[in-house]
Amino acid sequence: MQPLINEWQLGSKLNQALQQQHRADFSLWLALLSPAIEEMAAFQTPVSEAKPANSDLYQVLGLVKTRSFGWQQHDTTTLQQQSVAIQHSLAQLKLHSYLQPEPWVLQEDSRKLDSQIIADLDAHCRRRLNSAPIERPATDETALFEILEQLADEPFFTPA
Repeated sequence: MQPLINEWQLGSKLNQALQQQHRADFSLWLALLSPAIEEMAAFQTPVSEAKPANSDLYQVLGLVKTRSFGWQQHDTTTLQQQSVAIQHSLAQLKLHSYLQPEPWVLQEDSRKLDSQIIADLDAHCRRRLNSAPIERPATDETALFEILEQLADEPFFTPA
C-alpha cells in the first residue's frame, strides 16, 4: 500500500466528504495526509524546462559553505589552533570556533538512528528517512478550463 502524501492521491474523496458534510471522513482523510509543507499539492508546481541561471549565491554574497558534521582531513590543525587560542583568551577561542567550526562526530552517518527513535516516528517521517520520492501525477493544464466551463453551466446556488 502506498502512503498518502498529498491531496492528488485522494482524487475527489476529500472534496466529496466536504460537500456531503461527512466530518468524520473529512477528518480521517486530512489526518492521513503528510504534515510536511513541501509535500503539499499546492507546492508541487510543474517541472519547468527552463534552465536556471548559473549563479552561485555563496560566491556572490561571500559566504563560506557549511561543513559536514564528521571528521575531515584538516580538523587536526583546526583543533591545534583552537588549543593555542584558548591559551590566549576565551574570546579568541570563541571567535576561532565561529570561523573554523570543529567536528561534532568522528563519522557522519545520517542514517544511523536508534531503533527506539525510528519506532516513535510516524509513517511519513519513516518514508522521508528512507528517501522514497514523491510520485507526481501527470498534469493536464486544459482540465481546469473544462471544469470552469462545467461550473459556469450549473446554477450558483440551489435552494434545498
